[in-house]
Amino acid sequence: MTTNLVEAAAARRAELVQALIDSGDLTDPAWQAAFEQVPRHVFVPYFYDHTGRRISAYEAETRDQWFDAVHQDRALVTHRTDGTATSSSSQPSLMATMLEALQVEDEVGMKVLEIGTGTGYNAALLAHRLGNDSVTTLDTEPDLVTTARARLTEAGYEPRVVLADGTYGHAELAPYDRIIATCRINSVPPAWVRQLTDGTGTDAGQILAPLGNALVRIHRTGPHQAEGRFLPGGAYFMPLRHDTADGIPTRRPALPNSKAHHTEVPASALADNAYRFLLSIAEPHLDWQYDLNADGKPTAARVWSPDGAIATLHPDGTVSEAGPRSLWTRLEDSYRIFTDHDEPGPERYGLTVDNNVQRVWLDTPDGPSWSLRT
Repeated sequence: MTTNLVEAAAARRAELVQALIDSGDLTDPAWQAAFEQVPRHVFVPYFYDHTGRRISAYEAETRDQWFDAVHQDRALVTHRTDGTATSSSSQPSLMATMLEALQVEDEVGMKVLEIGTGTGYNAALLAHRLGNDSVTTLDTEPDLVTTARARLTEAGYEPRVVLADGTYGHAELAPYDRIIATCRINSVPPAWVRQLTDGTGTDAGQILAPLGNALVRIHRTGPHQAEGRFLPGGAYFMPLRHDTADGIPTRRPALPNSKAHHTEVPASALADNAYRFLLSIAEPHLDWQYDLNADGKPTAARVWSPDGAIATLHPDGTVSEAGPRSLWTRLEDSYRIFTDHDEPGPERYGLTVDNNVQRVWLDTPDGPSWSLRT
C-alpha cells in the first residue's frame, strides 16, 4: 500500500464522514471517529457492478472507478455464487444507522456478537470503538472468514473471527450485551435470545437485525423471551441463509392465463416502502418483475412465491392468477390492513418472541399481528 493511496483514502473517508454527518446518518462522535479511521478500501479491494463485471483495485482500467466507489455511500456486491450476489459491503449510511441504533457503551467488558462477517469492515468498526476483545464475528462461508480475517489484520484489528452457522450464535463466549446481524432474517433464531445478557430495561441484552425489509431492535425479557420495535426506514440485506426459499430467486412459474379480475391494490402501492415492509412480514420470499413508466414507477407486475403461486397485475388494474393458492388475495388482505390503519411505516410495528412463538404486531401487542415461522 503506497503512501499516496493511504493519504488519498484518508481524505476521501473524511469527505464521506462529513456527508454522513450532514445527512444526519452519523451523529455519534465515537462512531464518526471509527468511520474516519477504518479504511473501507482495505476490506473491499474489488466489487461487481450491475452487469457482473469485476471492478478491482488490481486492474489499471478499473482502479479509479473502484477507488471512487469504495468512498461513496454505496452498497457494493463483493461475492457472487453461480452468478447471484451472495455477499456485499453495506451502504455506509445504513451501517452508521445500525451501529448507532446498537446503543453500545464505551465501557470495559461490553461484548458484541456480529452475525455475518462479510468483508470484515463492520467488525473493524466495532473493534475500533469497543476493542478487539469485545467483538466476535462469525460467518458460514469459509472463504469469507479467511479473507476477512486477513483484511482485518492488514487494517490493524483482531476481533475473534469464527467460522460458524450464525443461526446458532456462538455459545462458547456467551452471554453478549449486544447481537447485531448484518444479514436479513425471517425470524429471530432462539439461540440469539438465550445468548443475551440478563438485565432489565436498557441493561438487558439487545438484538438488532434486519427482519423483513426493516430493522428490529429487541431486548431480552426472560430466558427465552424478548420484545421490541422496528426502526423507521427500510433495510435491505442479503439473507442469513442462501437457499431456494430465501435469497436466490426462484424460477418464475408459467404466467397465468386465467380470467382477470379487478383489484383494489394499485400498481403504485408496489413502490411504497411502507406497504412493501408489511408484505415482507406477511408474505416473505416473494420474487417480483415490474413494468415501469418513464418516471420509473410500476405500471404492471408479476409476483410469485416458491410454492408456485403467481399473479400478474395488468396495466388496466386487473389481476390474473395461477398456482396452488390465491397469492394476490394475501396482497389484498395486507393492503386492506395497510390502508385501514393510515398506511403505517415500520416504526409502528413491534416484535414479541416467546420461546418458539414469534409475532409481529401493529401499534400494540394486542393489535393486528402476523406469526413468523421459526
